[in-house]
Amino acid sequence: MQMFARILRLISLAMLFGGSTATVFAAITLISAAKAQGVPVSEAAATNAPVFIEFSKVALAFAISLVVAEAIEIKGDLKSLEKGTRWRMARYFSSIVCAISTFIFALAIVPQMEDVRVLMKTDPSAKQQFQKLHEASRLIFTGTIVFALASLVLPVISTKRISD
Repeated sequence: MQMFARILRLISLAMLFGGSTATVFAAITLISAAKAQGVPVSEAAATNAPVFIEFSKVALAFAISLVVAEAIEIKGDLKSLEKGTRWRMARYFSSIVCAISTFIFALAIVPQMEDVRVLMKTDPSAKQQFQKLHEASRLIFTGTIVFALASLVLPVISTKRISD
């Protein structure tokens, strides 16, 4: 069961880091291209919102699987947790923050963005509301990316190296 949890954890983190990074890269590229054609940034961001909306569903599934994987690993690792190695605790902390930021993004921010995006064509105040949500999503999404990467890298840093 521990091996399954480790594999599930790695796949989840890889998708949360890689998928989030790829989504951001695609959005930046598309918004830059739209700006070059004279499209306002808020309009370009609203046009690209479906990419984030759909990815949020994928990210949510992988955040849940990350929590499950870490719970299985923690349960199997209770004895060594008493010693409290800081690297392992930092990894668990990074995974938890990654999952929480993904939950906030997928369950709190994206549904509101989806609702406001529909209103943007008829309600002028919706553009400001969308922009606020967009800025919040950037911060939260950055948390997902940074903490997923940290959780992936920390186990490598913490392993003792054998010198020749």
